[in-house]
Amino acid sequence: MSGVAEEANMNETLPQAYSKPAMLLHWLMAVLLFVQIGIGWYMVDIPKRTPPVAFYYGIHKSLGLIALALVLLRLWWKSRVPAPSPTGLHRSVLQEKAAQASHRMLYACMVMTPLCGIVSSGFTRHGIRFFGYPLPQFGWDDPLIHSVFNNMHIAFSWLLVALIAVHVLAVFYHLSVTGTRIIWRMLPH
Repeated sequence: MSGVAEEANMNETLPQAYSKPAMLLHWLMAVLLFVQIGIGWYMVDIPKRTPPVAFYYGIHKSLGLIALALVLLRLWWKSRVPAPSPTGLHRSVLQEKAAQASHRMLYACMVMTPLCGIVSSGFTRHGIRFFGYPLPQFGWDDPLIHSVFNNMHIAFSWLLVALIAVHVLAVFYHLSVTGTRIIWRMLPH
């Protein structure tokens, strides 16, 4: 009988969870972003004009289009189903504002990184292929425009990596220092 009471007490202290679709989109994006970051770091060191370059750039661009679609779906879902109440999180006003700001910046980077990559690719002779299928070319071969948007893509991707690190460190901080099981908000239970 004490096990049931213990479990009920544990459930009362857990913060309110996100919806199942929000959780699914969060973890799909997490995996996809780690894959994209890994591919991005790997592909820039491959010798130019070799078959592996075309393969990895093609995969990176295709997954980038999926990432953009997923983040737009996440934003749409977020507009329809608000985030759960922060009740039970025991965060200070400053921590709450920092969390809100970092989430806004994460979403901005998750949109801007692939958008800049898409625009950059649109101004090369290579264009974009979605898993081998060429998409309509909206630009022309312009090294300057390509360079500007490619540099923006790289800058946003580094900012995204930093924000992901802050996001993960915040979860560990709450688990180890404050004792808040904030990660339970994104785990089915």
